[in-house]
Amino acid sequence: MNPNGVDPKKYSPEIDGSLKREELKIKDKVVIGFIGTFGKWHGAEVLTDCFGKLLNEYREKIHLLMIGDGIMMSEVTQKIHDYQMESCVTLTGMIPQSEAPEYLAACDILASPHVPNSDGSKFFGSPTKLFEYMAMGKGIVASDLDQIGEVLEHKKTAYLVKPGDQEALVQGLKVLIEDPDLRQTLGINAREEVVKNYTWKQHTHKILEKLKELCPSA
Repeated sequence: MNPNGVDPKKYSPEIDGSLKREELKIKDKVVIGFIGTFGKWHGAEVLTDCFGKLLNEYREKIHLLMIGDGIMMSEVTQKIHDYQMESCVTLTGMIPQSEAPEYLAACDILASPHVPNSDGSKFFGSPTKLFEYMAMGKGIVASDLDQIGEVLEHKKTAYLVKPGDQEALVQGLKVLIEDPDLRQTLGINAREEVVKNYTWKQHTHKILEKLKELCPSA
């Protein structure tokens, strides 16, 4: 296994997200962020549903920032309508990759709510956003799903939840909404871990070392 990686200079806790928060009118909220292509396995609609359930308790405190677009967007927008939470959710649509760090910097919690494959097959993936999240030094709530659970460690670099379990995801989000100190600790640990083990430079080095192993005479 050779997971994807990140450029820790482009994705960094040093990036100031305050201007983006002002632009989006969310500067006083605890912002839960998600970035992705809204694929069937990304869990964007699951996150939106869970956010709706959190509003009974935290409507005046939290905001959901959904960055990206894709085939599950119609389900996301339907859930936003069902929960009447248009004022609590920002949908950015697709943005240039270069702007992603600034949007992530505007968040307090970053979510990776991946769901198991519908056919029951093993989830095989190395979401690039996972390493971008880690590099930003934010508190992460993520599904404990195959490689995601191998990269992250529960209550050390992220708060891991059972994949596809909405009650568990709601609880994980609540923990980080309520505990800014835990968010900070998880973020610091995640940043240290990604810089140590998951940069693109290290990713390339592992490939070259494997090639040397397979082709010793080359």
